[in-house]
Amino acid sequence: MDKRPIGVFDSGVGGLTLLRELDNLMPYESFIYVGDTGRMPYGTKTRDEIISQSQEIIDFLEKQNCKLIVIACNTVSGLLGDYHLTPNKTPVIGMINYGCVSAALYVTYNFRIGIWATQLTLDSGVYQKFIDSFDPTVEIITQPCTSLIPMIENGAVGSPRTRAYAEDYLLPMLRDDIDTLILGCTHLPFIKTVIQDIVSPAITLIDPARRTAVLCMKKLHDTGMLVSNHSESGTKQFFVTGDPAAFRDTTQLLVGPMVDFVEKINLSSKI
Repeated sequence: MDKRPIGVFDSGVGGLTLLRELDNLMPYESFIYVGDTGRMPYGTKTRDEIISQSQEIIDFLEKQNCKLIVIACNTVSGLLGDYHLTPNKTPVIGMINYGCVSAALYVTYNFRIGIWATQLTLDSGVYQKFIDSFDPTVEIITQPCTSLIPMIENGAVGSPRTRAYAEDYLLPMLRDDIDTLILGCTHLPFIKTVIQDIVSPAITLIDPARRTAVLCMKKLHDTGMLVSNHSESGTKQFFVTGDPAAFRDTTQLLVGPMVDFVEKINLSSKI
């Protein structure tokens, strides 16, 4: 049994959708969450900028003695195949994995799957590679969601403007007759109700967070690091590179009382 914390990071509040799944699945584990709010969104940055910033966060989490680091960002996860982000031995798990892809393939009937993600995530081609490894005949319909991220980050999950943006993004995919939609950005589950209302119940939504949480638990179990003493709940620490008060206020709207104290950290002179 290993009581060291699990590190989770994202560009902002989006990764809290994954943290929520991790905590529901493993409430006896402790977590350290880093939101790079001072330098988001990642979807509009260059690959080199994202890798540099992600490496700084990974270095920080390693210094906090994390036993596992979870990249709760599809944009960064999409770059994992081309870069080695951690110089040490800490295991790293990303959001784009066989779990969510196999779930999408399991539920589709017409084998036309939509992927809604940032442009950089789509450009990485990782979802396509995973799906091709299962069935190269599946048709993938993609749509970027980059413009929506700052709106969700500011807590505007129920605004008419957010819905209008979502409709503009989703309607072309519906015209392409998708029957399954992968939410390829951790911010998108915060507007899951809006999305489902737009696409109708006939479209199955796939949230990679749940399958990623299961993979994390399997990794900890297989390596003997899973906390086996369930008599007490774990702890949570939150760090941001931007304004702690703004982060806390937004999270109150999105996930309720999960986030209490938030500390600001300076990872580089670029912040």
